[in-house]
Amino acid sequence: MHRALPVVAGLCLLFSTSESRGHDAIPVTHEFGPFQKERLKEELRISVVDADTREPLNARLSFEVDGDYWAPEGVNEHGIRFTSIHKSKQQRFTVIYALITGPLRIPYPKGAESIKITASRGFEYISDSIEIDLEERSASAAIPIDRWSNLRDSGWAAIEEHLHYDRLNSADDRHWLAMLDADGLDAGHFMILKGGMVPGIWSRQFAFGEAGRSNDERQWLIPSQEYRASAKGHINLLGTSKIIEPYSTGGMGWPKVVENYPPLHDVLKEAQNQGGYAGVAHGGSLGKQPTAIADAVLGRVDFWEISNGFIYELDTWYRLMNCGYFLPPMAGTDLPNWPYRDAWQPFLGSIRTYVHKGGSTEFDAFKQAMNRGRVFTSSGPLIDLEINGQPIGESINLAEPGFVRVTGNLRSPRPLREIELIRNGQPVDVSVLKQNSSGIHTWSIDTNLKIEESSWIALSGLGSRINVQNIDATAHTNAIRVIVNDEPIRSPETAREFIEALQGRKNFYREKGAYKTEHQRLQALEIFDRAIRELEKRL
Repeated sequence: MHRALPVVAGLCLLFSTSESRGHDAIPVTHEFGPFQKERLKEELRISVVDADTREPLNARLSFEVDGDYWAPEGVNEHGIRFTSIHKSKQQRFTVIYALITGPLRIPYPKGAESIKITASRGFEYISDSIEIDLEERSASAAIPIDRWSNLRDSGWAAIEEHLHYDRLNSADDRHWLAMLDADGLDAGHFMILKGGMVPGIWSRQFAFGEAGRSNDERQWLIPSQEYRASAKGHINLLGTSKIIEPYSTGGMGWPKVVENYPPLHDVLKEAQNQGGYAGVAHGGSLGKQPTAIADAVLGRVDFWEISNGFIYELDTWYRLMNCGYFLPPMAGTDLPNWPYRDAWQPFLGSIRTYVHKGGSTEFDAFKQAMNRGRVFTSSGPLIDLEINGQPIGESINLAEPGFVRVTGNLRSPRPLREIELIRNGQPVDVSVLKQNSSGIHTWSIDTNLKIEESSWIALSGLGSRINVQNIDATAHTNAIRVIVNDEPIRSPETAREFIEALQGRKNFYREKGAYKTEHQRLQALEIFDRAIRELEKRL
């Protein structure tokens, strides 16, 4: 059921509370199962336990037979067999999870003499492998894995911000919640969208708003939306109460909306009015003539997605901060795009957002924590930064130019490649202490940094190569601001570059934009004018 929103400045958006009606109830993005009930004559029985407590764990399992990745044809009720499907890219990948409810039973791989099994559980356990001789008719194994970090006990939550999987049946939520836990996550945002993998609407949710949310004691599933425009770019609308239509513009998806209307500025505003958390997707890198800068300058962007793993885009985010616009970073996988994983990686949240929430897992607490800014992203290494003892997201005030003490570290059970201190978008040359204790690599910095003018400072790092995706593992903190003599952080040069870019994009939409009425065109152009006026104040 749809009804029109009140008209605001000539805008009329539609919304709906769910998108399962009128669609086939079969998911197009994935398959669960098959699940086998009968005992097999030749089977493996596998469980995963915490190496210290010996308590059973939900965990991801990877299998290697004769050097090749292998997935069993079925699992019993104590496991999950999940196949991710991206139709247009012809990408399929099957993932196996062992659950805490009992031993996972799987059939023997045909013709194999031995099998290597790797267990992983997010980034805070050390993945480990065993090899089993298959000469016997059945075999059992409990794989112990070591926890090397416990951010949850320190008030951190791990968020998968960018998923595109159908949730058509609430009965399947028990699987999704177990998968989140097995991958070391606290929340997953499932975003409905239109076009791309299939022409129509996909990643459908059985309900939207509160009715579509699901949780257990720790994990949350939250229906969300990726709204896309072929020219203006993509935006992620987290936790909105209703779907904002028409889903996509500029000819994306079916049925097509060829106009470059409504402006993303107004869609972002509506998402915020619904109580959602609205941000720019893909680092603002998509779209022929993106409007992300204007939307951020006008206060309609809550966060900036810097990575989905295969896209890692920092430049515009850095430049916005140089002009005094501070947006917390986020990251998510964009599954089912590029689902392939190395054995040590989590499947969900292979790139993720960590936010310090103080223990609460509810969505409102998440928004408040994001706005406080104690946030970092990671696809493997854990990262931290302090200035004068103040954590990520804080501001430090200096009465005059002077020194601040900067400490930070990058940690991982896998080898590290780089740690970089960033000031106003530029690397700072600092000494790095490299240590390895009990198999945990730690690269640390501890320096006194001279601050001449108001600046922002962040820390980034690179971990080991992710072989199957041919990308580096990354980590990046949010910024800490250092304010000198109450002067704001400003870069007139960057502001001028933004103004020039927005003038060019305004000209594009004036001359080539598709609109039904001249009023719509003028409304879109006025957004650029307002953003330019705001930037002119920062020259």
